[in-house]
Amino acid sequence: MNIILTSALSGILFMFSGFVLKDKRQLNILAVLLFIVMIVSGVIQLQGFEVFQGKYSNMIETDPYRISFFILLCLIGLYYTLVNRYNFTKPGSQVSDYFALIFISFVGIAVLATFNNLLLMFLGIEILSIPLYALAGSAKHKMKSTEAAVKYFLMGAFSTGIMLLGITLIYGATGTFMMKNIVAYAFDFQSIYYSGWVLLVLSFCFKVSVAPMHFWAPDVYDGTPTVFSSFMITIVKGAGFMTFITVMSAFKITSEIVAQNYQYLLSFIIILTLILGNFSALKQSSVKRMLAYSSVVQAGFMMFAFFEINEESKYALLFYTVSYGLASIVLFYTLTQVKNVSYKGFNGLSKRSPLLAFVSTVALLSLSGIPFTSGFLAKFFILSSAMKEPSNLILVIAALVLAVLSIYYYIKVVIAMYFRNSSKKKIKLSLTTQILLILGTLLTFALGVYPDLLKMLFNCLVSK
Repeated sequence: MNIILTSALSGILFMFSGFVLKDKRQLNILAVLLFIVMIVSGVIQLQGFEVFQGKYSNMIETDPYRISFFILLCLIGLYYTLVNRYNFTKPGSQVSDYFALIFISFVGIAVLATFNNLLLMFLGIEILSIPLYALAGSAKHKMKSTEAAVKYFLMGAFSTGIMLLGITLIYGATGTFMMKNIVAYAFDFQSIYYSGWVLLVLSFCFKVSVAPMHFWAPDVYDGTPTVFSSFMITIVKGAGFMTFITVMSAFKITSEIVAQNYQYLLSFIIILTLILGNFSALKQSSVKRMLAYSSVVQAGFMMFAFFEINEESKYALLFYTVSYGLASIVLFYTLTQVKNVSYKGFNGLSKRSPLLAFVSTVALLSLSGIPFTSGFLAKFFILSSAMKEPSNLILVIAALVLAVLSIYYYIKVVIAMYFRNSSKKKIKLSLTTQILLILGTLLTFALGVYPDLLKMLFNCLVSK
């Protein structure tokens, strides 16, 4: 309950802070302080000190994995806020409102980190999603932003309907919304039960933007102001996967036929996602839109954690989220600085801003899975978790081939930065921004060389 209360109070505080705080720097400082408060409240909750402990045990629970996931998402949010502190004014002047929407989204993430039944999960997803529709349309003077908000809302409503139908079928078969009771289901209505799970999987495919429900993502991420695309493509996606793997851990597989069908469904989703995402990214002339399709590809890799849900696969998913989040925040910050989001906008960036070109190159290498970056080990861990089942070997090989293909459209950006000329002015970065970008790059290398750093932090959080 700690994290729900602190995130809710943070959102409420920002709703009224605009009347008092007019300086944008003060709002940024307040956001940083509130993220720290949310992180501390999560750590305290993990240590067993919880407000209203045991009062709502049929609704919420303290799951060490999900609380730790929430804390790491807050740390990513803290880094995101610091790096983009000057960019929140670009969509409009209502910075306090933007922060209020971001922190209200974190209320949804906090609910998703503690839910114990499917109804509360649904509420958490809606609390997370509704502020995002407003953030997508925050650039009111741009038609693409309005279009992104409308598409996101309509597609979100459609997927919500599918999710509710899936929850209804599962309830009809089991007679309960409780996660633990669903696992103990006696299987009187198997066809209804499995139909409900298929619908639930399809609805989550929309939330995390994997095929066949990924088609909204490129238009929405492209039309949304870049500073908020960065938030949606990293933190929100991570929260979606945290919820997805938690829900799927309650799915009870009782026979070999069901296990095979589950394998076939996951394999179809993954290979379709990787093929459509990669080949669509190859055709893009906009780096921002390419990164949107790249996010679909990365989500496809994250789906490998669902073949066998255990401690290893859960940690692999968490590691992938952190690695992907660091790289994407850096790249989307670069997009805010180059003005033109096409490949031409990156021409000569190494001369206009050597540091920005370097950190962007490292981020691109991490996304493509080059050794000595965190992205390489993220792919290694996630694919290793799937290799517990030998029948997945062909799928893993196909994923590796498609990963090599993704290097092509990442390298195009590097070529533009280092081997193309540009007459545009140099980009000046403040000392604080330079330090933050270097810190993110060092973390990418550190996790790529010594991945136990994150495991040490994870173990430190969950140990009492």
